[in-house]
Amino acid sequence: SAALGCVTPAWAGNDIFFVTYNHNIEPRETELMVMTDVAKPADAAEGGTYLAHMIELERGLTERWATEVMIEGYVDPGRGTSKFTGFRWENRYRLRKGRGLVPVLYAEYEDLDPATRFKMELSGREDGKGEPSGLEGRRERILETRLVLSQDFGAYNVAMNWINETDLRRGAGGFTDFGYALGVRRALGQHRHGSDAQAGPPSGWRPTAVGLELYGGVGNSRAFGGPFNAQQHYVQPVVMFHPAHNVMLHVGVAVGLTSVSDTLVRTSLGFGF
Repeated sequence: SAALGCVTPAWAGNDIFFVTYNHNIEPRETELMVMTDVAKPADAAEGGTYLAHMIELERGLTERWATEVMIEGYVDPGRGTSKFTGFRWENRYRLRKGRGLVPVLYAEYEDLDPATRFKMELSGREDGKGEPSGLEGRRERILETRLVLSQDFGAYNVAMNWINETDLRRGAGGFTDFGYALGVRRALGQHRHGSDAQAGPPSGWRPTAVGLELYGGVGNSRAFGGPFNAQQHYVQPVVMFHPAHNVMLHVGVAVGLTSVSDTLVRTSLGFGF
């Protein structure tokens, strides 16, 4: 997601991406993001197309530290059901900034209903191998950590994330799911990061940036890796628009690469203060 406190967009934690984080943090910027997935499950037993929602409020506390709170839920029109599924509290801290890949430490606490559907990240396996028994149906309490490596190269940004999701519930025994996210973004026209940014009017419905993400799971601490088809993997093109002052819209299509992957149309509408 991008911070929006000025006329020209400034890039923040998610940048153009939906899953991948990079090193950019905008100090003293506040952003409200409303994110919606229109999802078609790969498994017909899970029902038909549904809407998954997340609302995120982020604040850049310093030039290195950002924090945000997220709430999420879903609506399943086919079954006539809807549910608020929980919250997340995230913090990111950039260790340095300069040449080479810039490291960022990321920690997030998740308190979620097991029925939650928004894909903030992907990790683990879909075949259940290695998962501790006796926790099915219990509310999830997860510590998610990431190592984020990222750098800007002119109009381009390249970012890599290694994701760990450690189960904090009694009986989990430190069980951890692993995942990854990779992203590349190119800013278009006058829109650049940092000192290269130029003031100008909103661009309407002319794209201001395009990007591509690749993300998925890579097993867990008891069954690392495994067959490719045992995990969800996605490739996702993304386009960003700047239709009005302090407003951004991201649109992405997540194409599943395995038979256990859903199909998603993703939107993210951001407002900056």
